[in-house]
Amino acid sequence: MTQPPPVYGPPPPPPPPRSMPVWPWLVGGAVVFVLILCLGGVGLFVALRESGPDSRPAPPRAASAEPMPRVTPGPDEGTRLPDPPRVMGSDATVSGRGSRTVDVDLEPDAVYVATITHDGASNFMVEGLGDGGRPLSLIVNAIGDYSGDRTVGLSERETPVAFRVRAQGTWKIVLRDLSKAPAFRGEASGRKPAVFIVPEGTRLPPRLTATHSGRDNFVVRGYGDDDGIGLFVNEIGRYRGTTSLPPDTSVIEVEAQGGWTLEATT
Repeated sequence: MTQPPPVYGPPPPPPPPRSMPVWPWLVGGAVVFVLILCLGGVGLFVALRESGPDSRPAPPRAASAEPMPRVTPGPDEGTRLPDPPRVMGSDATVSGRGSRTVDVDLEPDAVYVATITHDGASNFMVEGLGDGGRPLSLIVNAIGDYSGDRTVGLSERETPVAFRVRAQGTWKIVLRDLSKAPAFRGEASGRKPAVFIVPEGTRLPPRLTATHSGRDNFVVRGYGDDDGIGLFVNEIGRYRGTTSLPPDTSVIEVEAQGGWTLEATT
């Protein structure tokens, strides 16, 4: 039997692609999810452990300074020691006529009261000199006759080794230790320069009233602890006034050529 001839036409369509099964994706996703949970738990555990109280990093320590050395005070340290007693000066006298420079042998650490006189009509000046002729202080500067007491070696804080005198007449300087000056116990008066010491232990009122009836300079100074100086009065001509009197005042010095008075008052 004869086969019919083949009929040629378009090729048949290819079979549809086979679809992938779903279960491999589900299994893979579950595995990945489990891995993520495991890794996250491990990281959280490590983080919590590192943040525990025993493993926290200590804050940086500040650089410590070197300790200051300590000085152990001695048994007497912190207590002010009393001032040492003054050196007693021996009496000395120098005199002359006209202008000249005279050496004087005084105790270097002593303080003196000098009684100075001049008999003449011209200028009269007395200047204290240190080593090598170095000027220390102008002790007297007056015109004509002069008589009065002045401190030497107190305001200068150094004892002179010589005096330079300028005068036309005769003059004399008698030096005695300051302890030989008259005492001030609350009242004093005079008509010429004067120096007073306040006896140790004397309690004076806190104010000083001063009067002056002359026409020239009127100066009142006070000296206290460590020979510190205070200017109580500095006037020209007639004067009456009151000023403070420090409790440590130990020496009072007056410069005047007329009548004057001092009175410690409350």
